[in-house]
Amino acid sequence: MNKLILFLFVFLYISNILAENLIPESVKLAFTKSKNEMRVTWYTMDEGEAPTVLYNTEMFEPIQDSTFTSFGKVISYFTIGFDGKINTAVMSSLSPSTIYYYCVGDKSSNVWSSIFNFTTNQFDAPSNEVIPFTTSFFGDMGWMEGDSLNSDVYTVDNLLSRINEIQTLHHVGDIAYADKQKPKDLPGNQTIWNKFQNSISPLSSHLPYLTCPGNHDRFIDLSVYTKTWQMPVDFESDSWYSYDYNGIHFVGFSSEHDYFPLSIQHTWIENDLKQYRKSNPNGWIVMYSHRPFYCSVVWDWCSNIDIVESKKIYLWSLEDLLYRYNVDLFISGHAHSYERSLPVYKNKILGDVNSPKATIHIVVGTGGDVEGEDMIWQPSQPWTTGLRTSINGFGLLNVINSTTLNWQFIANINNTVIDEFNLTKGQFDF
Repeated sequence: MNKLILFLFVFLYISNILAENLIPESVKLAFTKSKNEMRVTWYTMDEGEAPTVLYNTEMFEPIQDSTFTSFGKVISYFTIGFDGKINTAVMSSLSPSTIYYYCVGDKSSNVWSSIFNFTTNQFDAPSNEVIPFTTSFFGDMGWMEGDSLNSDVYTVDNLLSRINEIQTLHHVGDIAYADKQKPKDLPGNQTIWNKFQNSISPLSSHLPYLTCPGNHDRFIDLSVYTKTWQMPVDFESDSWYSYDYNGIHFVGFSSEHDYFPLSIQHTWIENDLKQYRKSNPNGWIVMYSHRPFYCSVVWDWCSNIDIVESKKIYLWSLEDLLYRYNVDLFISGHAHSYERSLPVYKNKILGDVNSPKATIHIVVGTGGDVEGEDMIWQPSQPWTTGLRTSINGFGLLNVINSTTLNWQFIANINNTVIDEFNLTKGQFDF
C-alpha cells in the first residue's frame, strides 16, 4: 500500500512538472499571406505532442472543444544558449470585422493558456478602398529590471491604455536587447529575450505585432529572430514581407540582410512595389525597416554619408526604389531619438506635406532600451521639420481616408501627443 501511494505521488509530481513545462508563454499574433487567417505563436519549455489553437466567435471553455481547432507545429532553436520550443498555429477561414476568442496549448496534455481575443479587419472590402484605422510604430525597445523610462514598461503601459483605439503594432527592430546583457561566450541572453516577450504579451496576444530585425537581434545569424517572430514571409528564413490592411500597403524589410541591387531581398522589394503600383497607382504605401535613410543625431550612422560607407551603400541601393514607386512614408528606428523629414530624395526637398513629391521619413527609435537615448543633435538639416527630441515614446499612424494620413508622436512621460502632422497623398514626378 505504501509503495502504491509513493508511486502515485511520484507520478503526479512528474506529471505536474511536465504540464508546467507546456504552459504557453509569450503569446503573439501576426498576419499570414491570406487575409482571412491569423497566426499565433507561443513559447513552451518542453515540446508537446499536439500544439493547438482553439478559437470561436463566442467565449468557450478549453476543456471542451471550441467550434474551431487548428493543430500547429513545433520549431526548435539551434543557437547556442537558446532552449525551449516555439509553437505556431494558424486560425483560418475567419470572417471579416469579427471578434474571435482563442486559447493556445497542447491538446494531448490538456494544458491551455488563458482566453484571449482579437478582431479581424474589414478584409472583404475592395482592395483599394481605404477604411480608417490606427496603427502604432516604435523601435529600439527592450526589457530591463525596474520601471525606468529606458525600458519597455512605459511604452507597453501607454499602448495598453489605447488598446481599443489601435488595430496593429509595428516594432521596427532592436527587440529586447538580449545581446547587451548576455552571458560570456553566448550570442544572446534568452532570459531577457523571453522576459521581453512576456512583457508585451498583453499587447501581442490581442493585436497583430509586426516586426523587422535590428542590429541587436542578429545573434550570429538571425535564426533566433526568424523563429521567434513568425511574420507573413514567403520563406521561413526571410525577414521581408508585405501585407495589405484596410486599403494600405505595408512593406517591411531587413536592414540586416543583403539589400544590394540583384540580391534576393532587393529583387523582392522591387517586385513587390512594382506589382502593387501596377494594380493600385494611387494607393498608400508605408514602408518600414530598422535603419533610417535620414537622421540627424550625433552618432555614426547619422553622420555624413561620405564618412559612413555602409550608410552610403544603403542609400544607393534602396532610396531610388522609394522614389520610383511612390512610397509615401518610411518609418525606422536605430537612432534612439524621434524626428521627421520633409518630402526628400537624394537630400533635396521635393514639395511639402500638402503636396509631397518624395517620401517622408520618420525615425521613432524611442521605445526605451538599456542603451538610453541619443541626446546630442547635429545642426538642423534642410530636410528636417517638426520636433526633434530624445524623449521616449511611440508613433500613431491614423489612416483617415484615401487622401489623408495623420501622424502623432506620443511622449511616454505623460502619454500625450507632442508632435503631429497631416499628410496629403502625393504623386512623385518620376
